Amino acid sequence: MKTIWKFELTPNRLQSVPIPFGGHILTVKVKDDKSPLLWVLVDPDMPPKDRYLGIYTTNTELPDDPGHYIDSFFIYEGSLEFHLFELENPPEESEETDIQ
Repeated sequence: MKTIWKFELTPNRLQSVPIPFGGHILTVKVKDDKSPLLWVLVDPDMPPKDRYLGIYTTNTELPDDPGHYIDSFFIYEGSLEFHLFELENPPEESEETDIQ
């Protein structure tokens, strides 16, 4: 049986999230103007697999291939705009990442 899980993300960085294999990312939103939250449809019986996400602010440099666009979200009453992408592969070690 599938369920929806929620993950807290960190704005403006690359990060890994352990999502059960086959999980389908639904959306990213901000609750109470704090950290972004990611909602994912998952089969909780599947083993976790690291998924790599990049969160970038508007008007900042992005890699040539930032990945698959997921969604945009806003914090502090819309004064900060962010855009979430999923990378197909982990970032190369030579990139400055802040992966958790």
